[in-house]
Amino acid sequence: MNTTTLDLTSQLYNPRFDPLVDQRVGHAMAYAPTYWVASAGSPPPNDGPITHDIEADVVIVGGGFTGLAAALFLAREHGIKATLLEANQSAWGCTSRNGGQGQNASGRLYRSQWIERWGLDVAKRLDAEIRNGFETFKSLVAEIDCDAQDHGHLYVAHRDKKMAFLSNEAKVMREIFGYKTRMLSRSQLQEEFCHDQEACGALYEPEGVGVHPLKLAFGYQRLARSLGAKIHTGSPVIRWSQRDGKHCLETPGGKVYAKVVGLATGAYGGQSLTPHLRNRVMPILSNSMVTRVLTEAELAEVAVKKPAFITDTRTLRFYYRLLPDRRMQIGSRSAVHGA
Repeated sequence: MNTTTLDLTSQLYNPRFDPLVDQRVGHAMAYAPTYWVASAGSPPPNDGPITHDIEADVVIVGGGFTGLAAALFLAREHGIKATLLEANQSAWGCTSRNGGQGQNASGRLYRSQWIERWGLDVAKRLDAEIRNGFETFKSLVAEIDCDAQDHGHLYVAHRDKKMAFLSNEAKVMREIFGYKTRMLSRSQLQEEFCHDQEACGALYEPEGVGVHPLKLAFGYQRLARSLGAKIHTGSPVIRWSQRDGKHCLETPGGKVYAKVVGLATGAYGGQSLTPHLRNRVMPILSNSMVTRVLTEAELAEVAVKKPAFITDTRTLRFYYRLLPDRRMQIGSRSAVHGA
């Protein structure tokens, strides 16, 4: 594995940091020591910490996928050169710690469940919005070297009784939403995709792209800065006030005055930054690991013919895929308490 030593920080990574409890979000904290960080290469240039008071039309707080994409599209589509404030490093939070699976989906509910819960009209409008977002994601992936694996997505049935549910879902996606989903038997799954010994079959959807998430985020940053956006890392917002229609965001190095502020902190904004964030965040535990490079014998055993990424039908789902460097990535959700 090609790795790059990252000496970017004034503060070590703190694995005990808890955004629901801690009052501060950190200051130039190091990346978590993950596979994504070790294999992403050198981070692109940024504009460094805020060192004096400045003014900006638009300020974005948070430098993950959401914040970087906002800065990019404000510049690309509206000519607005935003100033982005990131407490630690670009893509420091969930952006550099996820499974890298780009799905044409939203949340935990399937499309048939959207219809049951909200009706067909709302379901179709939701699908249109998600489909548009997924196409935008694919267009960005096409611009950026991020180890993309455009081979679709497999929902595998971990029990026989789940096949009927998946079969109905495939029908809904085909007949109502116009997708080219199809059902695969166990033997078809093994013949076309991989030898998943636990799977009883699968729903296959062509809409699915696996990526290296940190390489993708670094690409967002390069594109945004090339269009005039300013990316200030090591610049946590420690106080936020408003007076005479103007926002004042205080950082350790200076105040940033803004006409408009966009929040893109995800779970890492801190409960005290603004009332808009208070009691709006809940913990979701997610785990992901990557194996060593598989041997030829191990590759033959799993027999991956087409590296679609996979999730299963458990309530706390497992997900896995073969990465381009012949490592297996495996992840799952977990309970957040002992009950």
